[in-house]
Amino acid sequence: MMTLPPPLQTEFNDKLEQHEKELNMPFLSTIEEMAEERGEAKGEIKGARKTCRNNIIKILANRFDSVPELMSDSLKKIDDMTILENLLLASISVHSLAELQKLIDAELQQNQ
Repeated sequence: MMTLPPPLQTEFNDKLEQHEKELNMPFLSTIEEMAEERGEAKGEIKGARKTCRNNIIKILANRFDSVPELMSDSLKKIDDMTILENLLLASISVHSLAELQKLIDAELQQNQ
């Protein structure tokens, strides 16, 4: 990757900013657009994981009054959406928090 000396970089940035104002639109290179799209996709996945974890905790809190911090921390270690979705479904039907913790522990051991 080529970098410009600081004075030329400043001049380039100024001219680019002026050009963007004249066109009334920002200039994004193809690489910047791809990076932006990848960042958005990563953010969506991260948000889906967080939502799934939160839903598991909400269901358990509703069913069992409270959720141990250890269980919440264990859930944060799981990134695989398929596993999180399976745990979400299990959270609806398990008979105890200990039963779900066993499922979580089994998943964590398999992925080590």
